[in-house]
Amino acid sequence: MNKNLARRLRRQGVCLTACLVLFGTDRVSAGTAAGRPESGIDQLPIPVYGDSTRWGRYFRQLQDTVATRWYEEITYYSERFAYSRGTVTARFVVTPDGTFHNPQILSNTSNPLMADAVIRSIRKTWIGRFPAEVQAMAPSGIVLEQTFRYWEYDPTNYGWASSYPQMLTWRSPEIGGAYNLDIRKFFDLSRFHFQSRILQASPADSRLASR
Repeated sequence: MNKNLARRLRRQGVCLTACLVLFGTDRVSAGTAAGRPESGIDQLPIPVYGDSTRWGRYFRQLQDTVATRWYEEITYYSERFAYSRGTVTARFVVTPDGTFHNPQILSNTSNPLMADAVIRSIRKTWIGRFPAEVQAMAPSGIVLEQTFRYWEYDPTNYGWASSYPQMLTWRSPEIGGAYNLDIRKFFDLSRFHFQSRILQASPADSRLASR
């Protein structure tokens, strides 16, 4: 009888120890997660064309600069006819010093050469340091998702929301030289075979950016 009681007590002791270990592990994991600061903003607003706020102007410079580098990569540094029509969507990070990092292809309906051109153009892109207002919104950087359309015009992304890099050449968009370019004088935007647009912008330390 005493032996059976002793066995039961030992088994209960083992179970209690295991429960305490699991509870402690959960507490440690929760503490680690809580110790990682996250931005209070999951997604930055996409400004409308002509937005004159500091974020609106900087956002336009970002979009126009990346679009122009992509256009130059195809037209100046490679054979344009090597690429097939389609759309590439890429994800990359811009840090507060204005440098671009970690470009990744999310989707591609063109050919692999176009995806490679998008990656190269992002790596070659540079823009000025974050203005103080932008750094306050995203102190660790901005994660961007941007589309690059070649001969695949999208009327839902047309006009002032999109960048048309054929019209931006020689305008130095990285320093704001293309800001408020009036593209409304071009009536048929579908004749421009390069179209690019930022779809999403998130602080680098936000939950959305970590997915």
